[in-house]
Amino acid sequence: MYILVVGCGKIGYSLAKAMLAIGHEVLAIEKNPLRCESLYEELGSVAFEGDGTAVQVLKAAGAARADVAIAVATRDEDNLAICQMAKSLFNVPKTIAVVKNPQNEALFRLLGVDVTVNSTHLILSTIEEEVPGHSLVHLMNLQSRGWESGEGVALTPLSTTPHLLVSINIPPDAAVAGTQLEEIELPPNSFISLVVKNQGPVLPSEDVVLDSGDDIVAVTSPEEEQLLYETLTGVERWA
Repeated sequence: MYILVVGCGKIGYSLAKAMLAIGHEVLAIEKNPLRCESLYEELGSVAFEGDGTAVQVLKAAGAARADVAIAVATRDEDNLAICQMAKSLFNVPKTIAVVKNPQNEALFRLLGVDVTVNSTHLILSTIEEEVPGHSLVHLMNLQSRGWESGEGVALTPLSTTPHLLVSINIPPDAAVAGTQLEEIELPPNSFISLVVKNQGPVLPSEDVVLDSGDDIVAVTSPEEEQLLYETLTGVERWA
């Protein structure tokens, strides 16, 4: 597999080395001459000096035969431009971009970037996992699409809506502890996809009883995240 890595800071450098180590053909594009020279000294002809946001540079780097283009430049706008050019001008099958501003992630998806990696989200998830007593961990950002239909009309896309995959731990004093899932009123656009108990994961059928210490894997929206958290961890009994 031929992989283009555009931007060779710490992330791009480590990524290029990792892809080489598992046998892929890699070309790392870097516009900073000193950084590119350092990369060349360590990895040889893998390093390619140039601005990855320029069409002629991507062409010279062999983007037309690349299987994957990974944009890890320092600016979101550069990463978006790189992926769009790779996809539209060189027909690269898969584009991947690091997104630093979480507010830009939906735009990246809307404009055709195949995979987005939210660096802020990854840092947040790591911190959440390490904070003692923290009951909610963000696992992944999901992209869902609403649909509309009329009589005799096929389904058509309505809008692109971001959703979150989260893990919520049921604390000992939660009101839902000892309650069957069918008795719990979740926010309207949220649902439980998995219940992880001490003995292992359980599919969320209506008769599953939640216990303190269970980890709930759920899909929710940014607007309903807090309400879902309060529903599953609150100590007061809901109406």
